[in-house]
Amino acid sequence: MSSTITSVAFDLGGVLVHLNYLESIRKILPLCDQQRAVCSERFFGLIGRDPSMAQYESGQLSTREFYNRFVMQTGYRGTLEDFRETWQGIFSENTPMIDFAQELAQTYPVYAWSNAGEMHVPWIYERFPALGFFTGDAISCYLGAVKPNHAFYERALAKCALRPEQVLFVDDRPENVEGARAAGITTVQYTDTVATIAALRAVLNHGKA
Repeated sequence: MSSTITSVAFDLGGVLVHLNYLESIRKILPLCDQQRAVCSERFFGLIGRDPSMAQYESGQLSTREFYNRFVMQTGYRGTLEDFRETWQGIFSENTPMIDFAQELAQTYPVYAWSNAGEMHVPWIYERFPALGFFTGDAISCYLGAVKPNHAFYERALAKCALRPEQVLFVDDRPENVEGARAAGITTVQYTDTVATIAALRAVLNHGKA
């Protein structure tokens, strides 16, 4: 074990689970006003996102309010349950990363630190039982702050009773990695499974006797 790192924190979407926004957009577009189709892509994409996404993921909007906002902006004709099913359908397991995180969990407390709304967490743990190894989590909609804002990392550390130097954090988004690094946290950016696992092993093995 590294001489200073005592815990590992993983982002969920894009690291432990794959995100398939394109498939969700494909399913939802036929139920939207075609003149406003671009608005739906701003909700489901990671680039040029509608501000409602950050408001939802920081807990400022409930799921019902987020749905209503989506309907207003896109002319969506589906029900709230249709909307929820589509949003929950974006995930699939990144099995090699989950297996590696489970391996780490035999030695380290392992946490989930993720930007997510209440539709996704704690639901995702029920959908993917393989994620049942976490010691705890820090999820943006319950913290009231999203990555890469400094408040997210402060609140995540406080919730998990950790100091910055104790944590190794893994995220796929460069801005989230930079935000964590600015908070004094050791980071690895997820690129692909093989390279990321190798980078994590290198950091965790550093300082071993």
